[in-house]
Amino acid sequence: MKIIAILLIFLAHIWVDASQGILPVVLVELKELFSLTYFQAGLAMMVLNITSSVIQPLFGYISDRFRTGWFIPAGILWTALSMGLLGWAPSYQLCLILLGFAGLGTAAFHPRAMMAVFLLSGSRRGFGAAVFSTGGNLGFAIGPMVGGLLVLGLGLHATLGLLPPAMLLVLIILIYPGDFLKQEGFDRIESHGALNQGDHPIPWLSLICVCLIVTLRAWVFMTFLTYLPMFFQSQGIDPKMGSMILAIFLMGGAASGLYGGYLSDRIGRRGVIAASLFLFPLFMTFMLLSNGVWLWLLAAASGAALLASFSVTVVLAQELLPRHLGLASGLVLGLAFGTGGVGTALSGYIADMIGLYQTLWFLTFVPILGALLTVLIKESER
Repeated sequence: MKIIAILLIFLAHIWVDASQGILPVVLVELKELFSLTYFQAGLAMMVLNITSSVIQPLFGYISDRFRTGWFIPAGILWTALSMGLLGWAPSYQLCLILLGFAGLGTAAFHPRAMMAVFLLSGSRRGFGAAVFSTGGNLGFAIGPMVGGLLVLGLGLHATLGLLPPAMLLVLIILIYPGDFLKQEGFDRIESHGALNQGDHPIPWLSLICVCLIVTLRAWVFMTFLTYLPMFFQSQGIDPKMGSMILAIFLMGGAASGLYGGYLSDRIGRRGVIAASLFLFPLFMTFMLLSNGVWLWLLAAASGAALLASFSVTVVLAQELLPRHLGLASGLVLGLAFGTGGVGTALSGYIADMIGLYQTLWFLTFVPILGALLTVLIKESER
């Protein structure tokens, strides 16, 4: 397991997703500035996630076949620049365009980075993927705090503050003497021990179930990520406080994601996924009914339950498609972003019709269906 190289990818993942993660806080300001409806706010999140997801499997397919190490530094810089310009947009329409550009940066970064981590992790693939996913979850967790510091503290134009850390990370990655940006190692995937499964057919039922689980979880996750700050505001909670509670929700997910991947190497992927999705409705139910210190604790527990299985589903897809690691990574990560974005717009439409509080209650119980689907998945030998 090449720790330093994985650590650099981990840090890069943090900032790529932190750059995206400022959007829920920025949307609170944009909603007032441009008089947006809940649907329009959800549409903005959908544009970011759709552009990153629809093309992500294609970027993964390309990474399986060509030398695309430059996708990693380019994705970091492109995402930070696009999101950094968001606060300068003079119209809602231009905001959507910039969010579309930001999605392209994440689409290039994620499959190639996940592919590198898979092979750099050796036999500890679950743990390696968990480290990578934890970086993303931490990024989304600190995103609202970064957004609160920049936007709520200094104004919308301060979104350009995303650029300096991105430029520093790119510089470090480019001068690092390792080889994870090169194609070396990927060219030898055919002879990579357990990865070589000959001409075994694709396990379609298991793969479809994994994709459905990712879709349902993404819908729930992106909806709560987008609308929790607005929900807290409607409950009389200060926007800065709301952004901090959202950060706690995401930090809980980041911590559990790391342990979930570690645990899945020992007890199996399906068990971790099922337990994660069964526990979320329990914790979120109490969270929606709570206030004070219990609200903070249950936010952490809810995030932990929902995101404990995030990295596990990525590794499971890679093990189901061992000769197409980039495609498997792009497919699952693309679904996580894309379907979550579509679901966010749908949730916004429902919230406009029946109310945000009622919509969040409905989404609380959706993960149970995903937990039940794990029965149909047959794990590959690791």
